[in-house]
Amino acid sequence: MATVLARYSTLRLLDHFRVPRDLELKVNDVVVLRTKRGMEFGQVKLAPGEHRLKADQIIAGEVLRKPSMEDSTTFRQQRQEDFKPVKRKFKELATKHKLPMRYQNSERLLSGDKIIVYFTAEDRLDFRDFVKEFTDSVGQRVELRQVGARDAARVTGDVGVCGQELCCISYIIDFVPVSMKMAKTQHISLDPQKISGQCGRLKCCLKYEDDLYNSLRKSVPLDGQPIKCEGKDCHACSVDILGQKVVVDFGDGRRESRTVSEIEFEPDWSDKDIRRYKRERRDKFLAERAARDAARSERMKSVQERTDRRHGQDAVHPARREDDKPAIEPEIEDAPPTGTSGAYEPVEDTAAIPRDSLPAVPPDTAVIERPVIESEPEPPADEPQPPSAET
Repeated sequence: MATVLARYSTLRLLDHFRVPRDLELKVNDVVVLRTKRGMEFGQVKLAPGEHRLKADQIIAGEVLRKPSMEDSTTFRQQRQEDFKPVKRKFKELATKHKLPMRYQNSERLLSGDKIIVYFTAEDRLDFRDFVKEFTDSVGQRVELRQVGARDAARVTGDVGVCGQELCCISYIIDFVPVSMKMAKTQHISLDPQKISGQCGRLKCCLKYEDDLYNSLRKSVPLDGQPIKCEGKDCHACSVDILGQKVVVDFGDGRRESRTVSEIEFEPDWSDKDIRRYKRERRDKFLAERAARDAARSERMKSVQERTDRRHGQDAVHPARREDDKPAIEPEIEDAPPTGTSGAYEPVEDTAAIPRDSLPAVPPDTAVIERPVIESEPEPPADEPQPPSAET
């Protein structure tokens, strides 16, 4: 059975259709298709032939004929139709029924008896009452179709960062699941603004090179995997899958880039083994650091004990002992001897006192003898003074 790949609908869907054997078609020909929704216009994207379909691909319908003049006129009129009243009514009823729905686009089938309205919503909604009231207000058959973020990007259309038309518009037939693991395998920045497309989801192009990266990944070690280089036990700290190069950490602060042929490693390691190996390395490092901290604490403790013991000793230098003190020490009496009035009596003439009766003076004490100045005694105060010669 001959089939043809054709693009149709506002969503720019790509599906396979049966082709009559007497109908000759070529790429970019416009045809009339019969789909599940009715009669629609389409464009041939792949020449007719015996195409082998995948398990998830189905025959969406059949090609009826090439368009006539009447079909082309009807199609142009439908493309120029203004759907702004439909959009306003949609928003009004969505607000009335409190439904979180966002209008995307509308289209009319070639038969002209039905309008298809596309909208987006976060969750599945029950809009049966909404459809009834919406159909009565429009006056025609209305089919509501909820689409995802990728289909919404198809409807709006745009150009990607590569400068080409979005892949979902140009040639993607069915969307394939794209996961964050693909970005991690390709060592791409995990910034959502860099790996997300216009639809807000992960870029479909992440899937294109995923198979190549998975095949090349088998010939290089994983990040953090133990390896051997130059006969030494090392580990890989950075891996270039496409370049087949590895940055080797020798453990002594030296890191060098080596090719895969210069190292030895076990190819059957998994991410679980890498996590276990990193955990063992971390535990070993923590144990070594704890041992160093304990040894440092012991040293500080011994130093502190010696310091405390030194501070607790006598402040006198150990070379000075009690036996080294002088045998005779001068005694200086600050207080008068007992039995006196507490005041020293003056000596009138120290020369009249014999030296034998003077107290002994230590040999190391110098005695200063002051001369006595002799003067005439003053007369008593009550005696009359003799007159002077001047008077």
